[in-house]
Amino acid sequence: MKMPSLNRLFPLLVLLLAHTMMACGQSEPPIRSYVEGTLRVRGNVDETGDYRGFLVSVLNQVEGDVDTLATAETDSTGFFSMDVLAPESGIFPLLVERSGEQMSLDQLVLVDGDSVRVSGTYPLGNRPLVIRSPENASWAAYRNTKAMHTQQLSALAAAGNPAPADVREQVEQTASILWGIGDTYPQTMGARISRAESILMVEGWNDSLVVARYPQIGLENPSISEVIRAARRAVAREMGQDSALAVVRSYLERVPREEQKAGLLSELVVAYADSGDVEKALETAALLRRTYPETTWADWASRATYDLENLQPGMLAPGFDVTSQEGIRVKLDEMKGVFVILEFFDPRNTTFRQDMPLRDGLFAALQDNVFRVVSVSLEPDEDINEALFDGDADHPGTFVWLPTGADSPIVTAYNVHATPTRFLIDPDGRIVSKYVGRTLNELQNDLISIVTRLNELAGGE
Repeated sequence: MKMPSLNRLFPLLVLLLAHTMMACGQSEPPIRSYVEGTLRVRGNVDETGDYRGFLVSVLNQVEGDVDTLATAETDSTGFFSMDVLAPESGIFPLLVERSGEQMSLDQLVLVDGDSVRVSGTYPLGNRPLVIRSPENASWAAYRNTKAMHTQQLSALAAAGNPAPADVREQVEQTASILWGIGDTYPQTMGARISRAESILMVEGWNDSLVVARYPQIGLENPSISEVIRAARRAVAREMGQDSALAVVRSYLERVPREEQKAGLLSELVVAYADSGDVEKALETAALLRRTYPETTWADWASRATYDLENLQPGMLAPGFDVTSQEGIRVKLDEMKGVFVILEFFDPRNTTFRQDMPLRDGLFAALQDNVFRVVSVSLEPDEDINEALFDGDADHPGTFVWLPTGADSPIVTAYNVHATPTRFLIDPDGRIVSKYVGRTLNELQNDLISIVTRLNELAGGE
């Protein structure tokens, strides 16, 4: 029987599983949960009152393969029960089928010793199954809070260009609710994830709150590495780079798992680079490669080393010579005297597409005699690139399609491994800063500072 794609419905599954001893190459005893419930059919659909034949399965996905952890079939009353052995605590798909047809697919939290009660009457419509246990209640509270946050942000955007104060208020309100889930459902997985998400969400909006709350996140939290990264940035802004370095060093000595230690070593590389200590950053990157050879962390360290040696602020930007989609030659050394925003993107990248309205508005406001925008697509398929221009929106910039995509010399020279990635280059051809991912706000702030400084200089003449 063909199983449904779990990646589509459960994009957070891999991130939320609490990988513990497995990260060290060891195995731990499986966790055991008890799941029972009642599944029925509405009377206007089936008047027989016989609810047997519902097949309930708990699934697991490992490296793209789907395994069945446990399965049970309902009796005539619709009742079923099963013991579930899972490799670790986490969020798992709960699939219900009948007569070979998929009836529903939901999320089920499994932790050792938990008892879960499931109920539902089909057809469900847009409703999920009712899944009851403290663990599943906290997870439902987390999911509902996040869904409401998305709706409210969408409403702000639909009402017009939202003021930063309004967005901040919404972010802080949601972060407060997420933090409170930890009080309502203490010691549950949903509470731990909610509290970590609360800190990640508010970072950059209310750094003092991050500084106050991050020490309350325990080392057992599955998102502890991400929390420490956010804390490091917030502490740097609130208290300086030395204090931020101390945060990372402190946790590096205490986190129990090798995967966490590797992640924090990478964060220490970034922290040293941000503090201007390139020598220490290079030493730490070398340590990361030696300690975790032939791993993704070693690859990351190699890329970081290239950045530290070639792409730091103040260094000359690598030259490039490319041809735009209109057949115009674009060379960096012919753009001396203006600021250049060099943008690498993938037209199918979700972050890039979601940020396009902000991107277009920001770049359209720049003066051509002061700024040039060069946008380079890593997608070699011209039809996919051209689809960007199917709508009515005007996308400012000189666009370049690379026939060899990510293998092109310009991509290698700028060490691009994620999109969108942007570089700001000054009129002398030197790198001002690098921006990776959803960082348009940071770029916007830097551009505002440049324009303000240029206006001040012009006014003083």
